[in-house]
Amino acid sequence: MKLLLISDLHANWPALQAVLSAAPSVDGVVCLGDLVNYGPHPAECVRWARTETIPVWIVQGNHDRAIGRDEDPRCSAPYRPLAAVMQRYTAGHLDAKAKTYLAGLPATTTVALGGTRLFLCHATPSNPHYAYLPPDAAPARWEAELTAAGQPDFLLVGHTHLSFVFRVGRTTIVNPGSVGQPKGGDPRAAYAIWQDGRITLKRAAYDIEAVAADLVACAPAEVAAQLVGVLRTGGELPPTQNPSAL
Repeated sequence: MKLLLISDLHANWPALQAVLSAAPSVDGVVCLGDLVNYGPHPAECVRWARTETIPVWIVQGNHDRAIGRDEDPRCSAPYRPLAAVMQRYTAGHLDAKAKTYLAGLPATTTVALGGTRLFLCHATPSNPHYAYLPPDAAPARWEAELTAAGQPDFLLVGHTHLSFVFRVGRTTIVNPGSVGQPKGGDPRAAYAIWQDGRITLKRAAYDIEAVAADLVACAPAEVAAQLVGVLRTGGELPPTQNPSAL
């Protein structure tokens, strides 16, 4: 069994296309949330999730919930103005069916593959939409989350946009990183492959400048400049020249 693990697409359709092209022969896809917001292609990313023909196991991210329910995504302070502007854009470019789909996604789910159990959530099992738990958090915090998840064989998370894989006790914890807005200094789209219990973290190059042009076309100049800077640098939010414009 071979699975594609992805998270945090953030309406970046060229990045998702690059990842799908780089991993064409998979038996299913695990998507750990945040199909939308920040990027210029929400309709394309939601349409893919709704119509993909191979099995797709997907959970709801904080931005999916926010768009689906018209509420605050509760993102980190530096990104709040950008999220607010792009949330209005996203809401205007999704129809009612797409919003209902996002609103109805599960917060967590468990996938059983033979004798192996995978627990899926966007952030953490105890706070699946909003908690921010980096890989270097205290081991006791991760142990508490594994207890909340029921001690699965694999805990699959997103939200931080950081790729990592490590083991706590009997559980392998995996974050495939972000497809559409990667961090860590590498601007290539991040993903992972799960194959018969083995995890490989991977990256795929895509046309960042095409996404940049689409952002410039759909967002206020200062917002577009900030988001393009994040894409080009692999996660560094450039200082705003005019915060009031956000």
